[in-house]
Amino acid sequence: MFDFMYDLPEWAMFAVCVLLVGGLSASALILMGALRRLWPPGAAPNMVNTMLSGILLPTGIVIAFVASDIWQQDAKGRTAVEQEAIAVADTLRVAKFLPADMREQVTGVLDDYIREVIEIEWPLMGEGRASQVAEDQLEALMVAAVRIEAGADRVGLQRAAEALRRYATDIENARNQRLLVSHGRVMTTKWAAVLVLLFVAACVLSELHIGHRRPLALSLALFSLGFGATLYLIASFDRPFTGTTIIEPTSLSVLLVRG
Repeated sequence: MFDFMYDLPEWAMFAVCVLLVGGLSASALILMGALRRLWPPGAAPNMVNTMLSGILLPTGIVIAFVASDIWQQDAKGRTAVEQEAIAVADTLRVAKFLPADMREQVTGVLDDYIREVIEIEWPLMGEGRASQVAEDQLEALMVAAVRIEAGADRVGLQRAAEALRRYATDIENARNQRLLVSHGRVMTTKWAAVLVLLFVAACVLSELHIGHRRPLALSLALFSLGFGATLYLIASFDRPFTGTTIIEPTSLSVLLVRG
């Protein structure tokens, strides 16, 4: 819904979120001012205070649910990256016990895989895509493990091959989880619901203070700043492999340097 934001610096994303809520507040003020002219308030009791409490509660609940989902996705992405790096490290450790020709084959495939993931696949994940080359390299690693296991002529080599195949599977599973997280997005309907609730809350604030300029300006400004910051937190953790606020492949890069 707000794809343009994810390529902005963090301060600019924060400013956009605050301005977005500020725009909703200004629109609400204009609407309530026009409504007051077309339909002047009568002598009936003012129920705005009660309405404000009633609308802020569901707004806070909806935002909390959306934020919880986003932060869980971010945590899953970070966990997947760490698990992938651990599995790669375990594979490299097992490869040390293989004969020289087999060891060079395995470590060569792993080095190529790490470079492909860091340099090619990481940018692709921002678009919800993956690298077919990385997929092929994982398949080559699995095939190499199976061949080593099938041709093992001693117990030690067979066990090393079994561990190699198991760790290759762990790499594949972690990568799949990472790719699933990269496809995650806040649904448009959720963004729409949050914005509608914020607009309604701004309308109630405007109606409550419309006859008093200073309280009106302060309440709408604080409303825009507070809920703008909240939207920024949601947006900055949404799409964890996109833009400037992303999960970095640091743990994989460390393995490449060590290799």
